[in-house]
Amino acid sequence: MAEDDRRKLCEEVNKDMISSLPNVIIGHILSFLPTKDALCTCILSKSWREHRRSLSNFDFDDRTWKSKIIFWNFMDRFFYFHNSRENSITKFRLRVHGNYPSSRLSQWIDAAIKDNIEELILWIPLLTHVPLPRRVFSCEKLVVLNLRYGITIDLLGVGVRFSCLKVLHLEGLPMLDDLASIEKLLAGSPVLEELEIEQVDCRSRNALRIRLSSLKRLTIRFTRIRYYRKDPGCRALTLDTPNLELLKLTDFVSEELNMQQLPCSLVEAAVSVFFTHIFIIQEDSYTDMAVQFLRLIMPIVKILRLCETTMKVSFFLILLLCFNFQWSDHALAPSLHVYPFTDVIKRGS
Repeated sequence: MAEDDRRKLCEEVNKDMISSLPNVIIGHILSFLPTKDALCTCILSKSWREHRRSLSNFDFDDRTWKSKIIFWNFMDRFFYFHNSRENSITKFRLRVHGNYPSSRLSQWIDAAIKDNIEELILWIPLLTHVPLPRRVFSCEKLVVLNLRYGITIDLLGVGVRFSCLKVLHLEGLPMLDDLASIEKLLAGSPVLEELEIEQVDCRSRNALRIRLSSLKRLTIRFTRIRYYRKDPGCRALTLDTPNLELLKLTDFVSEELNMQQLPCSLVEAAVSVFFTHIFIIQEDSYTDMAVQFLRLIMPIVKILRLCETTMKVSFFLILLLCFNFQWSDHALAPSLHVYPFTDVIKRGS
């Protein structure tokens, strides 16, 4: 091979193909990187420095930084310069695991949230209390909202207008003991398709009703009681979700389980329930309730997963399952799986 041919081949191999792409495509590629890596990439050359001004997706995790102080200083500088930019943030993810002042975290979150935000993920340490800015509830372009642990929500006097929200995950939040606030949040989310509510320590004995005709995927995990037998009320869970396709229910707290408008499109259900002597109702009544709940979904669901604690609730339940699988049309009978109790408590322990 001639020297000129080798040189042309090397130039072709080493050609910067990415820089020749349109700025819109480069910005889209950078949006999939952690923000720290995306910003470092933008200083590779002068031509790339302008790309950082077009970034609208930001993902911050303090575990990827050498120290909390460096992360803290970077976040302060980032929002100082970001406030002078015309384009706003559409996707914002903040995961912190260190101890930061609540006031500083509030400043970062408040600076990130604008009217056209589409995805908001906030994971704050459990012992920290950071109020969620009220203007979040009027962000009509918001599609994904994921909140964990230290975020506090006050809906008193606030109207919820989540006209585009499709995914809502709430885990370990103080507001999850205010079941009326949960229902208010859901009432303002008319197109919600995926809902996850997880609360390890449940302190409220009130009733919760999930009423959403648009809901397709529902995960509920209530695993530990933190109230007393003498406390007033009876914890009840009512599902009014006629278009549900996937149900993952782990509920060791509710004394009543109800289902209205049977979800005829239900494909898979995983159910784990457990009787405790803190309940007001008697064990026989609880058993009847659990059996009735499963009898409603068994003719519909294609895959049914039951925790071994659910199977221990009643011997009658085992007979019911055996009868159903023996006499049902094989093509229509659900596929049954029994999984160990440790799989249920693994995430909440």
